[in-house]
Amino acid sequence: MTKRMSGNVFARALRAARRTLVLLATGDVRLTETGNQLRRLQRSADQTAARVRATEKASVHVQTKRLSSLRESVDDLRSEMRDWRQQTTLQLQRLQSRSSAEPSRGGQPQAFGGPAIPLTIEGPGPGYRRPADAAAHPDPDGKEWLTLTACPYCGDERSVAVLEWNKLILLEVAPDDDSARYDYVMCSACGVLYASRRPVGRRYQYLLEHFGEVTAKQGGGAAIKNPLLNPYALTTDDEAQLRRMAARGVFVSEHLGLSKREYLEGLVKDRFENSMHVDLLGNLVPVKGARVLELRPRTGAIAESLRRLFGADVSVVPMWESQQLLLKEVYGFESRGLVDYDHFVSPFEGPFNLIVCNHMLTHMLRPADFLRELRSLLTAEGYVYFYNEPEDLEYLDGGQSMIAHFNPLHMHGFDQRALVRMLAANGFEVVFVKGRGASHLCLARLNDHATRSSMSDAERTVRLARLEAARDRAVLKMPAAMRGRVAGSWSGAIGRALEAGDVEFDSKGHLRFVAANRRRRYVETDEE
Repeated sequence: MTKRMSGNVFARALRAARRTLVLLATGDVRLTETGNQLRRLQRSADQTAARVRATEKASVHVQTKRLSSLRESVDDLRSEMRDWRQQTTLQLQRLQSRSSAEPSRGGQPQAFGGPAIPLTIEGPGPGYRRPADAAAHPDPDGKEWLTLTACPYCGDERSVAVLEWNKLILLEVAPDDDSARYDYVMCSACGVLYASRRPVGRRYQYLLEHFGEVTAKQGGGAAIKNPLLNPYALTTDDEAQLRRMAARGVFVSEHLGLSKREYLEGLVKDRFENSMHVDLLGNLVPVKGARVLELRPRTGAIAESLRRLFGADVSVVPMWESQQLLLKEVYGFESRGLVDYDHFVSPFEGPFNLIVCNHMLTHMLRPADFLRELRSLLTAEGYVYFYNEPEDLEYLDGGQSMIAHFNPLHMHGFDQRALVRMLAANGFEVVFVKGRGASHLCLARLNDHATRSSMSDAERTVRLARLEAARDRAVLKMPAAMRGRVAGSWSGAIGRALEAGDVEFDSKGHLRFVAANRRRRYVETDEE
């Protein structure tokens, strides 16, 4: 019995163990299935979450896009409202101030020129590219600037600011970011317009070395194609080409059928253009057998004519190497050095009976020193003749932009009266002055007792108003891509230009320039 009981216990234990094994085997299967189910559920949950996120993201994107579009619409509406409000205000101000003074146009429609002018712009505008050769700027710390506190011609300390920038503000290329600011002012005594902040030393030399780009001559490229005006150092090939072309002489007849590459057509053009100066000097100055110094001759046409016709003893100081070579090759003149606009000293000893100056006063960095040097070179009865000095009427009354006129090598501007006054302040009495085209022709004689004078209050008021109006027109004529550079001056320029009658609203409400012949003119007066 005991054995039977032991066998039963063992059998039950064995069955329990088998059931346990079955349960374990079944549990593994179920556990695997459960794990698989859990993974499927997780994947499903992840996919569901991803769809929810994508839906939310798409919804957010749509909402963001709608919000951005709405904001743009609101900004556009605000801009339109601002322009409309400004336009209405400007028109009302103009009508209130000019209703009684506006001349009748006899029913003729207003004549406009140029595209519409925006009422508002955003700054700061584009930055500058550096000159093509990427040469390091010689004055990175900005030490070679000369700041003037008095007129460089008459010495008077009174002045009025009229123009902040030179031509570089219009261009893509500039030596550095500070080069476009010259702060031109009008002298309250003599009326000369001068850069109160000007580059000197190596900073000025850098401008000359990149002449084409900083003046935007012939498209603003680094190369200057006209061999008579090449401002750069000559290569061996350049010299050979100039000598070959100059060997044909001045008067090359067209019937020969020569190519323009075989001779210098500019020589005869320069001879014709400069003949008037020879005629003027021959009639007003005793040049027969005189000693003459010519500064910055282009080809030597004036010097050669004075030598040939009057037996004058002529010395020349050109500006560029190309001109130096041509003076020797064409006319046999041996020049000594080149013109230095910073510290001019004549390489030839005086005294001279006549000094001829081509486009010198506009450029001189230290003009009082320059005129003092001329005085030291002249005889007691000596004459000085200035030509190709720009007349500021071309931007006061003409269509040129005042900013474009003042390239970074132009330090001064003057009308005829200012020219006479500033020469008197430096010991020269004007004998003859004449405007020709857009330039002054001025013959003066050395006179320690030349009468010095200042502008009257009436002339000063008129001149200042004309300069300010020219400045505002120049601002509004800025190229569209560069307007942001003058954003801070835009609205003020519009208001003053409207008041001056230089701009008007057309029938569609667009602001545009009035045709030049319809603008209100300022009338100069001698009234005290």
